[in-house]
Amino acid sequence: MQVDFKPINAVTKEITLTVPPEDAEELWSKYLRKAAKQVDVPGFRKGKAPLSLIERMYSDYLKEQFIKDSVADIFEEATREHEINYLLFPDVKEVNWDKGSEMVVKVEIEHEPELEFTQIDNLDVPYNPITLESEVDKYLEELRQQSGLVVDVDEAVENDQLEVELTVTNGDEKFTKKANLYAGTTPERRALPELIGKKTGDVIETKMQGSSIKLVCQDAQIALDNDVEYPVSVMVNSITRVQYPELNDDFARDMEFDDMASMREKIAEDMRLANEHKNIDIQNYSIVSKLYVDNKFDLPMKTIDYLASQEAEKYPMKEYHQFLHYQYQMQISQEMITMYILNALRKQVDIDITDEMIEEYIEHEAILADNTVAAYKEKHKDEIASDDFKIGVKNYFILRKLAETANFFVPEPEENTQEITEAETEEVTSEIAEAEKEEIQATSSSVSDEKIVQEDK
Repeated sequence: MQVDFKPINAVTKEITLTVPPEDAEELWSKYLRKAAKQVDVPGFRKGKAPLSLIERMYSDYLKEQFIKDSVADIFEEATREHEINYLLFPDVKEVNWDKGSEMVVKVEIEHEPELEFTQIDNLDVPYNPITLESEVDKYLEELRQQSGLVVDVDEAVENDQLEVELTVTNGDEKFTKKANLYAGTTPERRALPELIGKKTGDVIETKMQGSSIKLVCQDAQIALDNDVEYPVSVMVNSITRVQYPELNDDFARDMEFDDMASMREKIAEDMRLANEHKNIDIQNYSIVSKLYVDNKFDLPMKTIDYLASQEAEKYPMKEYHQFLHYQYQMQISQEMITMYILNALRKQVDIDITDEMIEEYIEHEAILADNTVAAYKEKHKDEIASDDFKIGVKNYFILRKLAETANFFVPEPEENTQEITEAETEEVTSEIAEAEKEEIQATSSSVSDEKIVQEDK
């Protein structure tokens, strides 16, 4: 078999597979004998009809099936002989074959890009470290949120939660259900701006979509169309609000500190080492980002699109699929960029990993996981024994070696021009998670998963 390669871009090749006439004929005969065992021919027992008769009667159908079945076998043989590495199974572009002639198969494959960096030392690397002060602020805010108290209030304001009786009019029928709603505009599908300013016992008249009614009533079996708006009467039974404490000396004393200054000082002391190790990881992956910016390369977009679609379709709410598909595309693209750059660096940078280096890396990971080294080793003992872990150690020390000569600097802040900001992503993702949770509770259903990708076959 002749195999010809034609590069399309850095991650895509067209491969032409040419099977000589005698080999194609042998494949056809073998397929015909196999098919004959399954074909019914009037006047003959199954499997006993002459091959020539079967071929004449079912020629077009058998040829079509033969070509479909043969392409996979022919490509597999080519991958073994020529050590072809690919991601998804090839995209078959063209197959030409007539009996007695050679078979020509054209496919496209996506594969890992071949990278070699012209400069890896003395890099000028933009770097945004996490400050210890910001980590302390974040921790205190989490404590404040955890210390919130739910209290009953008389009048609803933005984000208050209301227990209501929802009376729905569906044609000539009405029914009443208990529900939970929020005053304002968020979370989407579970909030009504008309509830702001309302008090216990108040009633409002409005409209809600069928899907929202099912969601707030936690009953997916309600006989309403999801996309139709229905008149509803909402009677307020109770209003609750989460009240959060102020971060002041009183709060610190409740936490058994003398004042807020001493509390911040103790938190900073406890977080200092972890913060240093977080910034080590930020430095490492800032180097990865710098190498990508300086050495832009194509990504296997068909593979990325396929994997993103597979992930997005796991979610039952189809209205979020486009958003999730976009988010998964970005996530998978970033993962592939990192993987390809690290693969290339391991080929380019000669470094021998010692037992001491493995122990240092384990300590680094343990600190990030807020574990002792012993606890981390026990929890991850199978992972630590794997080849992938050793590759992770090598990646880490290659990047630390590059960091020794790098010039890290904090870049000037840029105006955010992204189409979808991180805040918007977090808000929608949170909404998806919460709504999905409620839908699953209402329907007692589950979702199954699958991911298909072949690396270095």
